[in-house]
Amino acid sequence: MSRLKKKIRQNQVGTNAIGTLCYMGFTLIELTVVIALISIMFFVTLPRIKNDIFVDQTKKTSRWLLTSVRYLKEASIRDQLDHTLHVDMENGKFWVTYALMAEEMLEKSETGGLTLSDGIRILDVEFAGNRKMTNGVAQIQFYAKGYSDNAMIHVVNEDDRELSYHITPFLTRMKIIEDYVDLE
Repeated sequence: MSRLKKKIRQNQVGTNAIGTLCYMGFTLIELTVVIALISIMFFVTLPRIKNDIFVDQTKKTSRWLLTSVRYLKEASIRDQLDHTLHVDMENGKFWVTYALMAEEMLEKSETGGLTLSDGIRILDVEFAGNRKMTNGVAQIQFYAKGYSDNAMIHVVNEDDRELSYHITPFLTRMKIIEDYVDLE
């Protein structure tokens, strides 16, 4: 018999507390207990995993807008260039551009932005002075001097839950309001 086979055989055979020769392994009860414990842990953690991994599209949209607005405000000051958040209401898309952007980069930016799922719809974009856009592409400007347009983006999801995203001129953070709120 080869050395490897002897080693494997030696590892499978051992002695018990009395000193008699026995084969080592797991009993059916031990395996059942381990499987039951793993099943209980899976059962308890599954709702949390479902909420974290299969995140609804509203949360994904909110996260994208929060990070994009913060990035746009910081980048416009840092680069001393005007940046623009484009909101395409008919196609349900958001994308970002900046001044002096090359033509091929403009096209890449539009395709690389956020496209909303079928369950989410952009209702309108409202600007200061009661100017409201319900179709077309709205452009929210972020200026090199550190301020932005005062704008409110209204979105509705598949559960008819309306959200308002308020982009304030001087704050880097965007406010999320869980209702349709007009810009005042």
